[in-house]
Amino acid sequence: MLANLGLGDIPGNVVLLIEEDMGNVKSIFVQMAVQELFHDRKTIVYISTTRSQEDVRNHISTSEQDKENNDFTILGSFNELNSLLNICKKSTDVPADANMVQNPPLSNLFTADVCIIDTFSHLFMEEDTSTIKEILNCFVTMSRKNRTTFLLLSDMGILTDRSERIIRAMTDGTIQFRTEYIGSKINRYINIPKMPGTPPFNRMVPFNVTGRRIAIDTRERVG
Repeated sequence: MLANLGLGDIPGNVVLLIEEDMGNVKSIFVQMAVQELFHDRKTIVYISTTRSQEDVRNHISTSEQDKENNDFTILGSFNELNSLLNICKKSTDVPADANMVQNPPLSNLFTADVCIIDTFSHLFMEEDTSTIKEILNCFVTMSRKNRTTFLLLSDMGILTDRSERIIRAMTDGTIQFRTEYIGSKINRYINIPKMPGTPPFNRMVPFNVTGRRIAIDTRERVG
């Protein structure tokens, strides 16, 4: 899908924000990305705040080999923000809380190629901006130090406008899925305000959702 946008693969060693105003298109996008990451033999940690481990695996896996992939760690129904923050502090050599909650699967973040948090915004609904800035700083440091790519899925409008602006400013790139309702018609667009190594797009690109796939409407882009 990114190739059809002229972007190529997901950039490595960066923190990317994937936003959506409504729906589950961002999850479909990440599911497609995970399949490509499987083919590239990447180590993945998938943290879901709203779905169980089994539900995530059933939506992503397409073969028995994928289901038994030891390089794919899933943490379902995750709400342990303090554990995540402490494991990030430990990874970035920031003094961590001595009473941190132990969550062994989170330690896989030390060696992961990709960390996906779906949905990132749900972890911070009751938090102030200082906590958001703290964990984003840790993610950015980990992405450079451990060569980990972070994909942060977020629902627009869940957090305050200021918090959303801070997240967009601190992440390396942003992909937005927008939905427009005109009468009985639904139009869907991708907007990419910024992406490492790529000039900003000068328009939103239309796309369609077919099952568990996202198809770029290239006809709209001609001319």
